Amino acid sequence: MCGWNDYTFWEDGWPTSAICDCCGSESGIGDMGSEPGSWDGVRGLHDFRGWWIGHGAQWWRPRSKPQDWDVLQQVMNIPASWRTPPPPPVDRERRVLERAASGSLGTETVCRICGLAGPSFWRDGVPTETVCPSCGSESGIDDLGHPGVWETMRAIRTRRGYWVGLGAPWTDLAARPAGWDVVEQLGAIPPAWR
Repeated sequence: MCGWNDYTFWEDGWPTSAICDCCGSESGIGDMGSEPGSWDGVRGLHDFRGWWIGHGAQWWRPRSKPQDWDVLQQVMNIPASWRTPPPPPVDRERRVLERAASGSLGTETVCRICGLAGPSFWRDGVPTETVCPSCGSESGIDDLGHPGVWETMRAIRTRRGYWVGLGAPWTDLAARPAGWDVVEQLGAIPPAWR
């Protein structure tokens, strides 16, 4: 889920029921049914990771948090087959039709996926089709959902978890500020989109 490796979470194909000090997931509960190597097999892990990271990557047991902790270094502990299978291609025509059923906070200048502030992603409730220079998501295509509604937020959380699982690479490296902090940026996501 998060790459914390202080415990044995699975042994001989069976969950140990260990609860992660970092993200709070329990082996055999939060990761049950996952199959490495395909998008459908890991989507649930990305969803949970996207929720956890969107809420500031809070530690389940804060006393266990290392002083020099770096979330991006930690997620790289996750084996590639559990974090990298790419999402299926987007059916743009279907997503455009779904826009009318999606919610909006009006004019939004913060990316719903990664929290980058600046460009207008939605204007007066309509997506601007802006591609985020940080996470690469396109407004009105990759960020559809209803603010604060758990199930409709799944695609947003899943994309966020996938992006962080890759190490939070910037689409436009030239736009990445010096001293950039992924957790600080994610903290700018409006609560309705977490």
